[in-house]
Formats: sequence, structure tokens, C-alpha cells
Amino acid sequence: MKRFLLLFAMAIPLALSAQSSRWELSLTGTFMTPNDIAQIDYARAAFGGEVAWWYRCEGDAYWIQRRRNPGFGIRASYTCIPNGIAGDRIGIVGLVQAPLFKKLDYHLGAGFSSFTRSAFFTHDPENIFISTLVCCLIDVGLDFRIDDRLTTSFSFLHSSNGRLHRPNMGLNFLQASISYSLSPRPAAVSYAHLPAIGQEFSRHEVGFAIQGGAVASWDLLQEGLFPCYDVSLNYQYYLDPVVAVGGTLDFWYNGSHYSLSRMYGESYTFPCYISALGFVEGFWGPLSIKAGIGPALVAPTRVGIRFYERVGAYYNFSNNFVGIALNAHAGMIEFIELCYGHRFKLKR
Repeated sequence: MKRFLLLFAMAIPLALSAQSSRWELSLTGTFMTPNDIAQIDYARAAFGGEVAWWYRCEGDAYWIQRRRNPGFGIRASYTCIPNGIAGDRIGIVGLVQAPLFKKLDYHLGAGFSSFTRSAFFTHDPENIFISTLVCCLIDVGLDFRIDDRLTTSFSFLHSSNGRLHRPNMGLNFLQASISYSLSPRPAAVSYAHLPAIGQEFSRHEVGFAIQGGAVASWDLLQEGLFPCYDVSLNYQYYLDPVVAVGGTLDFWYNGSHYSLSRMYGESYTFPCYISALGFVEGFWGPLSIKAGIGPALVAPTRVGIRFYERVGAYYNFSNNFVGIALNAHAGMIEFIELCYGHRFKLKR
């Protein structure tokens, strides 16, 4: 609670001096439930507060025209969970917010959360839903603008550590909030005067990406982290300057899978897996979000369901990009990778 009050105190003077940004204060009501449905008895109603800073982008006319003035924000939150199985939640997330309809926005965000009672103070091992001091916090929701200062929101939030430490059952939150902006929202802007999106950009690109990270085993006989890496060859076609579709050929290594193969005496002599993913990528100025899914073309027999998914957030500069990607196998999160890539634009 002290941390939240400190954030609140810092927000007031900054909000009064903000010119091209706005600060927002929220009251939240939350219903928390563990991922393990068998232990639904630990579900709890909760309440809390949030401080958010929002910045409305004004850059390139093309992506503003398409995205209708998106906003980027940082939100700090404190949620009091009476008798919560992991204590109270403290979180910070980065957010993208964009309109769906005239007064209805959607937001996507990811960041970090910490709970005031970690596994070290939870004596019943069956009740450890959060087993690390810091874990992820994913936030997806809808925002309805009542007027230029008041907004009501409904969000789904998820906290877990991606099995970096077990047990890791994770916690989910259904959250409703009412928010008050300390400065009026910017008036709606008309982009009718902007020229139509033209053809003066390169529609075709090829590129490569190098990604690396760590993976935790899904097998209960193994503990600890294993290395993983991925080299990707990419092609993408731009539907317009801010939306692209394409495909990726991935050559990747999962140290956990190879360790299991050795443990069980299985032979797999090929040095990597090969998978093909189709993807869509949306741009908000220099930022982009890419999501893809596809089959494993070459993989050991231990991999039964052979399709993979990747979701990543990237920062684009010149023809380069850096970012972080979440990889999953058959819907089960496997590893998080840091990424660097380069794009080669092809002439039309």
C-alpha cells in the first residue's frame, strides 16, 4: 500500500505540468481466481487503485489515419486481495490503446507483477499459485469513454511466471474500473484532409531475425533453465503501410526437449527443429505487434502435437527491429526470447 501511495503522490505534480500527455486515476473492483479450476475455493473478490500515464501519438499521417490516434501508456496498480493465496498484487504494465467505435476503445498490455506473500511464506505447497517474487502481468480489455474525463473499463488480467519456477498455477483476474483523467481527453480529430494512402512504399520485404532466451522444462523430472535459440528467415507483404502479412521459416533449438530426449534414450540427430509460421503484423508508429501460427516440419517424435505459436512486440528503427517474443507449443508457453532482426525492402 505504501508503494501505491508513493506513486500517487508522485503523479500529482507531474500531471499538473503535463502538456502533451495526461494522467489518469482509477478505482478497481476485481474477482481473482486461480488457473487451477480444481481449487476454485481460493477465488477472492478484491479492490484497489491505479495510476496511469497516457501519451497520444501524433507522428506519421499514414498510421494515424489507419489507427485513428492510438495512445500509449504506463499503468501502475495496487490490488488488495483479502486473504489472498499469494497476498496483494502490485503491478506495472505498458499499454497500447486504440478505438473500436466512437466511444469504445480496446487496450492490450504486458508488464510485471509482484505479490506481497511469495512462495517463501506460503507453507502449504498445494496452494502456491505464484512461486516467484516477480512474474508477468498480461492485461487485455475494453474501455468505454463516458465523457472527456470519465472512463469505465472491463479487463482480463493474468499473472504467472511461465513455469520458470514450479509450482506455477498462475492467477487470473476479472477487473472492472472507473477512471478519472486529471486533464480532459483530446477532442476527436478529423483526418478527412489527409491524402489517401498511396503506393509510394515498398510492399515486399525479406529479412532475418536472431532470437535467444531460456526455457523451463515441462517434465516434472527436470528442474532449472535450458538455453533456446532461433534463426528466422522472413517474407512479408504490406496490405497498407501499417498492416503486413507474411511467413517465417524458423530453425530453432529447445534445450529442454533435447535434454529429455537424452534422458529417455531417444535419438534425434538433426541439429534443430524446423517450423513454418504464417503471421500478421500491425504497426503503431515505431512499435509493432506480430502474431503467428504454423506447423513443425521437422521435429523429434516426442513432439506429439506439431504446431507452434509466437506473439512478439517490437521496436522498429531504420530497417532494423528489436523486441521480445513469447513462443508456445500447442498453446503451452515454452520460452521467452529477445530478438534482433533486419528487413530488406524489395522494389515493386
